[in-house]
Amino acid sequence: MDFMGSIFRPIGYLSAKSMRLAGKHESLVILLSLLCACTYGLQVDFSQLKQLRRPYIIDKRDGTTCTGNPCPPWKPFLCKTSSVCIALEYVCDDNPDCPDQFDEDKELCSARNRPAVEQIFEFLQRNRDWIIPKLFSGADPEMVAHGLSVATNFQELAVMVGISPKDRKNLEDVFTAVAEGDERPLLRLGMPRSNWYDVQFMLNKLIEGGLSS
Repeated sequence: MDFMGSIFRPIGYLSAKSMRLAGKHESLVILLSLLCACTYGLQVDFSQLKQLRRPYIIDKRDGTTCTGNPCPPWKPFLCKTSSVCIALEYVCDDNPDCPDQFDEDKELCSARNRPAVEQIFEFLQRNRDWIIPKLFSGADPEMVAHGLSVATNFQELAVMVGISPKDRKNLEDVFTAVAEGDERPLLRLGMPRSNWYDVQFMLNKLIEGGLSS
């Protein structure tokens, strides 16, 4: 998926338990507000965000209406704290172009390379009976999906989601097993055998997206 496709993902999920992390994830929410709605000059009433099913999308814009991204089409990425516009090929290229370095934000770049948070959430729902209690200490699936979309390693993910040391070990063992193509550790944790290809596909996508120990 190209970058323009990835920035239109719903990446603002935060559970009540994770509201303390809202400041840390502000960059992702602002990216949603600035780019998802306004890149091509669309006029969107941000007050309608309150009507969405997910209650954890936070509007960080100063006003309630976006009248269009001021950036030209060939440089559509608007920096967070300035009016500087940059081309998409310079976003997440390890060379900051925004004065505030927003184009190299760690969480933004992690989310760029991974499945959409909605896809991760749906995957967790399909495997909820075993994966949430055994790998994520019973955490809210929306919070887990958000963490999997932006965390750079298992330690950061454990802090964001609230994973116990035992379940973090399970998580690391599962990712190792998937990378090796070995379903047996997952079966011992309660994964239905019929879910193996679904789990293998998603976890490999997360590994390819940079999530590691």
